[in-house]
Amino acid sequence: MKFLWKLITYWTNYPKRYSTFKKTRMKKILIITVILTLTTNLFSQIDSSKVAFVSYWSIGDSYDFKVSKIKKQWKEGTLTKDQKQDYTANFTVIDSTENSYTIKWSYENDLGNTYKIPEKLLDRFSKYKMTEIEYKTSEVGDLIEILNWKEVGETMNSMFDDIIEVLGEEDEKKKEVLKTAMQPFKQIYSSKQGVEQLVLKELQYFHFPMGAEFDITEPMFYDEELPNMFGGKPIKAKAKLYFEDVDFDESFCTIKQEMSLNPDDTREILKQVFKKMNLGDKGMKKALKTAVFEINDRNTYKYYFNPGVPHKIETIRETIIDIGKEKGKRIDKTIIELIYNE
Repeated sequence: MKFLWKLITYWTNYPKRYSTFKKTRMKKILIITVILTLTTNLFSQIDSSKVAFVSYWSIGDSYDFKVSKIKKQWKEGTLTKDQKQDYTANFTVIDSTENSYTIKWSYENDLGNTYKIPEKLLDRFSKYKMTEIEYKTSEVGDLIEILNWKEVGETMNSMFDDIIEVLGEEDEKKKEVLKTAMQPFKQIYSSKQGVEQLVLKELQYFHFPMGAEFDITEPMFYDEELPNMFGGKPIKAKAKLYFEDVDFDESFCTIKQEMSLNPDDTREILKQVFKKMNLGDKGMKKALKTAVFEINDRNTYKYYFNPGVPHKIETIRETIIDIGKEKGKRIDKTIIELIYNE
């Protein structure tokens, strides 16, 4: 069961590899289209059947957000984990061209809780307190890439080395255990894809609607795919998106998004998990026939589509596992809230 929860954590943190949503249900908005639309609206009534998300940002624009991460886990109906982490993140536009924006996203690391560093040793890690991500978007605000991924990766790997030395200073056995435990993280932070895997999650939520035009008159159904950490075909999912309300006077709306993973694909993943764990006996094969492994997302986006800034984003991922005598549930929730200046 512990291995499965590690797998779930991977999916929870891994950015979506591919989406047919923007290909089939939305269209990119080019600057010339925006200009034509604005010009047309000067002489005609606003089209209330569509909402366009275009970034109206300028160099120096800065917004603070409270980010909350909540993890709850149950086994046999009993709550076994209940964790919450809060921090403040800042979004600042540091460059703007005709074709792109450059953004700095900075936040404070909770080293004590995340890496179990004793409070008396935290001063020795003060240089790792802040993480600053510089990334690029298109001219309409959709996310393109992290620019300083090498710097971020080198800093994090340096921090892991220091954690190993400090916490294992007087215990060689503990030091070796820490080296083994940290090695997967060091490998992840050594590549651009790995850095993006771990730091892009909140930013993907932030930029999810940007650069798209939505028809708000009816729900939109589309196909989604998530990466398969064991290789091979991605995991298919069915998704739905709809508008709960739109206020054109305030340029504000609420979007609901729901997604469920394909049950056949998740069952295939379980087979791969059992194979990795050398659990291919008859009992496990029998249990797989009736196994339940569900992952469902329910996300809410409250957004100012002009200037392209979220008021509140709440994402909820519920995972249910029922395999033989093993029954468990996990909920991962992320909340991003705009902090208003008094």
